[in-house]
Amino acid sequence: MKKYKLAKFIAQVDPFVKKKNIETFYTPSVRIILHFGMWFIFTVLLFCNYYYVLAIPPNQSLFLSIRVLISSLVVFYLFFYWIIPYARNSKLWILPFIASPVCIFIWLFINNLFYVVAYRYGYDLSNLYPLMGKERNFIPNLWSVFSFKVIALNALSVIYSMSPFFFTKILIDMRRINKDRMRIQEQKLKLSLENIQVEKDFLKAQLNPHFLFNTLNNLYRLTMKKDPTAPEVVLNLSEIMGYTLYDSDTEYVSLGKELDFIENYFSLEKMRHPKNYKIVLKIEGRQHAANLTIAPLLTFNLIENAFKYGLKNEEDSFVQLFISITKDQFIFEIKNDYDNLDRTKTAPSKGIGIKNLRKRLHLIYPTKSDLQITDTNGEFKVVLNITLQHD
Repeated sequence: MKKYKLAKFIAQVDPFVKKKNIETFYTPSVRIILHFGMWFIFTVLLFCNYYYVLAIPPNQSLFLSIRVLISSLVVFYLFFYWIIPYARNSKLWILPFIASPVCIFIWLFINNLFYVVAYRYGYDLSNLYPLMGKERNFIPNLWSVFSFKVIALNALSVIYSMSPFFFTKILIDMRRINKDRMRIQEQKLKLSLENIQVEKDFLKAQLNPHFLFNTLNNLYRLTMKKDPTAPEVVLNLSEIMGYTLYDSDTEYVSLGKELDFIENYFSLEKMRHPKNYKIVLKIEGRQHAANLTIAPLLTFNLIENAFKYGLKNEEDSFVQLFISITKDQFIFEIKNDYDNLDRTKTAPSKGIGIKNLRKRLHLIYPTKSDLQITDTNGEFKVVLNITLQHD
């Protein structure tokens, strides 16, 4: 199976695949450096805001910047490196929503703790109290943050302070989750394509034993009788074997070659059955096949099943195949009789061949194929419609 088709598909779904993978760049050491840089820039911006915009003295601006930094650090890493992983592993997706008010409370508690510690050790911050909406003689109290009113009034401030980090982290995690999902899809696609290749190889191997044995027996009979059709049988068999061994070892083949294979196979099958059997092959629109391609041996299982399960009715034995090609439309219709008395052994619609065909159609022609199977009154009929691509 050609590998470039898979690479082309992945590149179309995610162009970043062609570039350097983010996982190879985002190593633990790089992650630490980026986190450190993010918090450093955040602290510098806070300091500039306090010092230049609010005209707070430099030592107090540094104190306030460190206060917000520590609060944000604790809440950020608690939320994204403990709560979120725990919720993901335990499938408790409601946990982050429940934990959000707790995180707001922790942020306010650490902020208030800085004021309490500063007051206890005599670090004067009374000039900042009016900015907080407090009197200058306000005495910080550690337990004041347990008030629902305090939490509600300061919730927006906490969200405003934390939103840049949360937004950045969510974007990075979404990118990583998307990459993981794409990696899993890529692995599944590879496995599916490998399965298709295995199934196609199995079809080729399946073709050789019993079909080859019967054909050689018939050929031997013809040569013994010096039948003039013997060279034609040899040529048909040679073309069939060449097609299955060499030409079909690609993802797509010329539709003309696939039709030649079907015609050769039908000729040999028709040769080894009584002449009163209705074995009919009709192809319309052959001229459109020149520039079209199709997955090799795609319909072989249907043809093989028709001869395997069909030609059992003594009164009306038939295998009839009609192929119609119009521009890029490939219509394949095959029908055969079956033995009503032994239906348990003749149920091609439930066999692995039909299942494998559906799988191949889903992977190769997911939106460009339609398979219809009917089983009524001793007649089994399959109609396959595919929109083919031009060579």
